[in-house]
Amino acid sequence: MQGVQIGNVEVLPLLDTGLLMNLDYFFPEHAAEARAEYPDLLDERQLMRVAVTCFLVRSDGKTILVDTGLGNRRRPQFPTGHLDDSLRAAGVPPDSIDTIIHTHLHVDHVGWNTVDDEDGNPVLFFPNAGYFVQQNEWDHWMKPETVASQDHLRQCVSPIESSGRVVLFSGEKAFDSNLTLVPAPGHTPGHVTVGIYSGGERAVIIGDASHHPLQLDHPDWSPSADVDPRQAATTRASLMDAAAADGRTWIAGHWPHPGMGRIVPLEGKRAFQAL
Repeated sequence: MQGVQIGNVEVLPLLDTGLLMNLDYFFPEHAAEARAEYPDLLDERQLMRVAVTCFLVRSDGKTILVDTGLGNRRRPQFPTGHLDDSLRAAGVPPDSIDTIIHTHLHVDHVGWNTVDDEDGNPVLFFPNAGYFVQQNEWDHWMKPETVASQDHLRQCVSPIESSGRVVLFSGEKAFDSNLTLVPAPGHTPGHVTVGIYSGGERAVIIGDASHHPLQLDHPDWSPSADVDPRQAATTRASLMDAAAADGRTWIAGHWPHPGMGRIVPLEGKRAFQAL
């Protein structure tokens, strides 16, 4: 389990699980093109693998976790996650986490917020953490009718609200001297990235601004989960262009684990150099 140092900030990738995606669902408007152009990315069932990776960040004396994966509950169409095992292997007890930063509130980013006790009631898995969420992300998902219709919100998000540990913010937020939470809407209304600037070095944890390296060639290919596909494509291209321009480390939770590297120009296109 190898991390990356960005100035004084340490980033450690923690694998929760992997997903096998049907292109007809994942890129519904471009599935046939993707199969034709990227056959080597598909398994024998014509499924494409993506990761679910969370990122442990140590900055200014704080231990921070960016997103919490799928969790250990069984859900239709999703595997159970193993972030608990990855934390254990890294020697990081859940109660040592100071802060959870949620890039957004989809099911595969909030799952380990809670686990069920012996009576089936959700309890906080990270009992000492504050949970940072963009205000308009919270407003979008936490309407009573939306919560009532989505199990993961009731199980994994409502309990952190009840705990009084949610920190809502609007716009861009300087989290500490090294980390900035930056709006990156499109995938969801209040989606954010985590910008890192320390010791003259830069990185960006992109959340779900991009799901796969093939979007380097096709930033306009938006997965079905993008709430606003056009805005998501604009956000995605802008982030990729910025990373290619200044060489910042690109940290992507759904790209092949560990999802860390640099975007570089190559023969008029973008290419990815994994660390």
